[in-house]
Amino acid sequence: MRGHIDGDGVVDDVWVGARRVDGTCRYYVFARASTAGTSRVRIPTPDRFSRFSLRNAARPIAMVRVDSVAGKEIAVKLLEGASVRPFGFFTMRFGSLRRMNIEATAPQPLAADNMFAFGGGLSLMFGTDCAYNKSPRTVVFSRAFPRNNGPRYVVERRWYQVRGYFFARTAHPTQRELVGLTRLRQRFPEFRNDGLLPHCQGKVLDPRRA
Repeated sequence: MRGHIDGDGVVDDVWVGARRVDGTCRYYVFARASTAGTSRVRIPTPDRFSRFSLRNAARPIAMVRVDSVAGKEIAVKLLEGASVRPFGFFTMRFGSLRRMNIEATAPQPLAADNMFAFGGGLSLMFGTDCAYNKSPRTVVFSRAFPRNNGPRYVVERRWYQVRGYFFARTAHPTQRELVGLTRLRQRFPEFRNDGLLPHCQGKVLDPRRA
């Protein structure tokens, strides 16, 4: 994917690749920026499923403004489930590409370890979006699931703010509401565009191809 990640206005390149070390593939997010050359961040592969997903489905899916630092953040799909697609954010800081880790909270509300997500089906849906109107440098991460298998859905919304180069939960309490399925996307706009960053400023792939 091509876009502006270091803030100098020159188009940069981002991709996912692998290098074989001692007979084992190690996976990385690479960035080639005009101001810093090529930088990379290794993606952990703790199990066979994550290695399979990285080999077959990992790719940059968006370059969007999340924080106040010049340049766009990079969303990279890291796992491919049946319908839910978890992803992580990466950013360029001081000439180096960095993973924007998510502060752990208990109980863990994320779709996968250290990842936001989009997509889903009638049993469980996820949406991630920029929340510029809530507070600066903030994203909203939501999940929705049917209540007692009925037509109304429980929606849980949580907000995460960029602090340095990681995400931390904000002071905003978790919001829980009931809403009919037909009103879900109208009432909670982060579920539009299949939950993939529908209101972020920048470049977002069509979720059907992401």
